[in-house]
Amino acid sequence: MKLGRLPRGLAVAAVAAVTVVPLAASAASAAPAAPTAYTVYGSARALRWAGSSSLPVGDLHVPFVEGSTNNLAIASSNASLAVPDETSHTMSGVEIQGLTCSGYAEKACKDPFIATAHAGHSGVDGGHAEQLASFVGEDGKFPGRINALTDCPGNCGDQLIHSVGSAAGPAGGLAGYVSIGSSSASHDLTTDDKGKLISTANSELDNVSIGPKNEVHFSRLITTAQAFGSGAENTKDGRADLRITDFFILDNPVELTRAGLRLANAGPSEQEAYDGAKVLLKRLRDRGINLELPNFDAQLSRTADHVTVDTQGLLVHFEQSVSGTPVAGLSHPLELGHSTAVVAALDSDGHIEVKPGPNGGMVVETTAPTSVPAAAPAGPKPSASVNPNRGGQNTGPSHTGPATGANKGTASPGSGTVNTPPPATSGGEPAVTTPDPGTSTAVDAGTPPGNPDEVALNLRDVQNKLGLRGAHSVSRAFGAFFGLGLILPLARFVIRRLG
Repeated sequence: MKLGRLPRGLAVAAVAAVTVVPLAASAASAAPAAPTAYTVYGSARALRWAGSSSLPVGDLHVPFVEGSTNNLAIASSNASLAVPDETSHTMSGVEIQGLTCSGYAEKACKDPFIATAHAGHSGVDGGHAEQLASFVGEDGKFPGRINALTDCPGNCGDQLIHSVGSAAGPAGGLAGYVSIGSSSASHDLTTDDKGKLISTANSELDNVSIGPKNEVHFSRLITTAQAFGSGAENTKDGRADLRITDFFILDNPVELTRAGLRLANAGPSEQEAYDGAKVLLKRLRDRGINLELPNFDAQLSRTADHVTVDTQGLLVHFEQSVSGTPVAGLSHPLELGHSTAVVAALDSDGHIEVKPGPNGGMVVETTAPTSVPAAAPAGPKPSASVNPNRGGQNTGPSHTGPATGANKGTASPGSGTVNTPPPATSGGEPAVTTPDPGTSTAVDAGTPPGNPDEVALNLRDVQNKLGLRGAHSVSRAFGAFFGLGLILPLARFVIRRLG
């Protein structure tokens, strides 16, 4: 049987029904998306002694690194070589011999040199920032290096901005108190191939001697802190690690374990090994040096939405000065090794802030957004809206209310300032704020527009695009023709019966 040609509208509709339209690959396919709201933080310092600027002048420069990155598309990385009280002094002369720099202004890379490196990123657009400086020191024996980097290929915020920092310090010391052979610190804030956030921080000290008569010494001390997790609740975890090799107190080898300090050469029993180490610590205090061991039980703190790993090394309290004269700086302990890693993340809108605590350590503040009373529907909901916590990425309708408490404002990725979310209008609907063209301020589009044509395709437009209006016309004509074919014979039958 020979079939006639289909009307044009039906032909178009038939083709549209079986044609598969390939979707273009999105930019996000290059890497998995990070959680909706997150902050990742890392810091490390090999040696720190607050107040030590009042001690006799030394030649000790030690590394400090710190970095953070979050879903607001703001990231930073800092690295420095500084004196033990964490203030940056200039380095000059033979100690920075062979200085080379990358990413610095020309006038900043010269003698005298302030050994600080900084890199930062702000905004959803991709970018790479890096500063690197290194030197070999006198006769190549006292090398130093600092490096800070942030990197994001694009769609930043949705994709985590990589933050890396590292620093390595040369040999030096404060006469009579501490001397070191070298030191280093690093942090790395990244994500794995499944979108899991990872923060790793590390510090290292080599060939350390403490006290005027080498009362305490070791060949190496390493602290490691690693935190990891995703946005789902209770997925955060971490690990802490502290290792000290060739550890001696008053020329006796010792070992640091979770149970405390013990003599390395053991003894008749384990208890005697721990008791013998306690005797060494008492003899050390009698010489004016109090060695404080870390609390292993306080290294990891975990909740449903964040994990903090804080790995401390050793603390040394000098109860008297080397010279016998009172020194203000001795009221602070000498800190040997410290690494901190934090991962906080939610799979829902919210505000997360990581900041130093009043009594030391880091404090994580996570605040959920205030809900907005539902307004009467004015039409179909939009298929996508701008989520202020995703750096401008379209991720679905977002309902954000007035901020209260800790989340009164969020940092603008474009300007780094604090913006207060738009207040609700008298009708209960949040006002829509138009971003300034020069910033990356996000727009709250939680309430659908009142005109359905603004958010949905008109049915008539769809018919025109698919050629279905012609098909409907043919259908109506065919129906009329078919109807007449039935009515006329029936009318003739009725007339004959009644006639």
